Amino acid sequence: MHLGEMTINLPAEKVYRVIYNYIRAGFIERSFIADFSEPSYIKVKHGGSSLFIIKIRVVPQGSKSRVLFNFDFSGHILLWLLVLFFGCFLPFKYAFLWILFGIFMCWVIVMYICDQYVSGVSDLLRTVEYTGVVPEFKLEEEPKPPVDVDALYQRLIHAYSAVYGRSAKTVDREIQSYMKRGLSREEAIKRMARREGFLKRAEAGPRPKPKVEEKPKPSPDILYQRLMDMYGRVYGRGRLLLEHKLEEYLKEGLSREEAIKKLAEKEGLTNT
Repeated sequence: MHLGEMTINLPAEKVYRVIYNYIRAGFIERSFIADFSEPSYIKVKHGGSSLFIIKIRVVPQGSKSRVLFNFDFSGHILLWLLVLFFGCFLPFKYAFLWILFGIFMCWVIVMYICDQYVSGVSDLLRTVEYTGVVPEFKLEEEPKPPVDVDALYQRLIHAYSAVYGRSAKTVDREIQSYMKRGLSREEAIKRMARREGFLKRAEAGPRPKPKVEEKPKPSPDILYQRLMDMYGRVYGRGRLLLEHKLEEYLKEGLSREEAIKKLAEKEGLTNT
């Protein structure tokens, strides 16, 4: 659905960079750049959903540029059609009102989203055209760990083989097609991995291991009582045998508490 275009007295490279940074910086709420190709194409998923897809193309025309907005809301419209279909089972009076309400809401949502992109981008480009100043959009991002490109390549091969039934040659052909458009091999692999949903997980790095809180260890008095109970139950001699064993540790230079702990560890009685 083509709903807007404009011609601007700026070179295509500058127009593309302004639009790309404007959307990426989050000035249009809930916008997510799903794909791009410098300096002519940006694909946006509004709200990260395939229900709202916006494609922005920058066409160079000498020193000028033509910006085309193409909106694909077919998923959103189909969803509303299903909602309207269920309304047909209502009594005629309510079904009629339900259908009117559904059409109105569907249209309002579509026009609201379209206006966000067309008006927002148009106003920004007109300002840049008038002032000649390209705004800087600062993006505060946390440093990302380096991505293992070879691992991404292997995951692409596995995904293409398991999901699509295609071989590694298909992956290599797609990589070559991206490289012909000016990307390096690494950038091409990352672009494909982003499309398949691998790159975000790879950049996130390994998940941190959950912290395991150490349980408090039993006091020497509790350990001594456990030793007494065990020796009395197993050997029939409680305190006498226990004191004899502790004496052996005391001769090694340990304190009485250390001797109790060591003997309890040996007997497996230190668990809480």
